[in-house]
Amino acid sequence: MAGTGYDWSAWTYVQLSAGDWDGDASADNAIQTSDAIALDGKAACVIGIVLTEGAAAAVAANSVTIAVLGDANDAYENPLVVAGAGLGSPWQFVMTPIISDSVYKQFSIDPKYYDNCKICIMNESGNSLTITVSIKTATIPLAS
Repeated sequence: MAGTGYDWSAWTYVQLSAGDWDGDASADNAIQTSDAIALDGKAACVIGIVLTEGAAAAVAANSVTIAVLGDANDAYENPLVVAGAGLGSPWQFVMTPIISDSVYKQFSIDPKYYDNCKICIMNESGNSLTITVSIKTATIPLAS
């Protein structure tokens, strides 16, 4: 019998220019942007974010912005607000870290709308964070 449904890959780390986005330090007011994520030929994509805050001072509410930067003819959307200037309007949402704990978030990126994208995270929590960004994708097997 032919395969049916989604055939999911294993979780892997999203790539930064320095390698895997696995427990990377993010200073307050830092902006980190992934390498390009190619979704051509994929049926589905799930991104997992882990924000970990050490035993520091209180964090600001809704202080970490995550954006999906779409590919607009080989130029990516501009990320968030940089140096007080509003640049572009990518799809984005916010998370709030918790003191001495990890916060997890999973979200999907529809390959129907994003053939290539980047993940951009801006830390305005008032503290340094450790950030991990993972990805898994799915294909749908051809009927035989």
